[in-house]
Amino acid sequence: MTIYRKGSILSKRKRTERIGQLLVLAAGAAQALAGERLEPFGLSPRAWGVLSTLVESGPLTQIELASATSTDRTAMTYLLDELEKRRLLERRANPADRRSYLIHLTAQGKKTHNEIAGQLAKQADFLLQPLSAAERSSLIDALTRIADHWEMHTAPSASAERPRSARALQALQQLADATDR
Repeated sequence: MTIYRKGSILSKRKRTERIGQLLVLAAGAAQALAGERLEPFGLSPRAWGVLSTLVESGPLTQIELASATSTDRTAMTYLLDELEKRRLLERRANPADRRSYLIHLTAQGKKTHNEIAGQLAKQADFLLQPLSAAERSSLIDALTRIADHWEMHTAPSASAERPRSARALQALQQLADATDR
């Protein structure tokens, strides 16, 4: 980042044009704002991601959930243990594969998700305040296409279903649209 000086007073900052750095800054801002709303509930952004993914997708195996949230499998185990202790989710036998469990939201998990979702929508609205509705839509579309491209690039099979990150970004758009009304 370059700081320009006018005389001896710092006047204007020029932001970097490096896409990676800008994405990191924007993601950091989004995480900080989300953390403010999640902290009173004792949830981390990663835990929120698990709850939201289950709301969007329905029950998933632990491996599917780890993949959908880009969480290390071992870290996912500890995260699920914590959320299960808090009775926000439960593991149930997977009828399609006796070796795995499906992760389900409990009634308390759904209630908690609903309580927090509106607050996070307000935080997203604050973050995106400098953008018009059309710019917000374009941003979400561009990020969705990037996420889809990356997931297809890294997917083990080219015939994989539409990536969950795209659906998550679409859900963010729906929350943003709801706050615009």
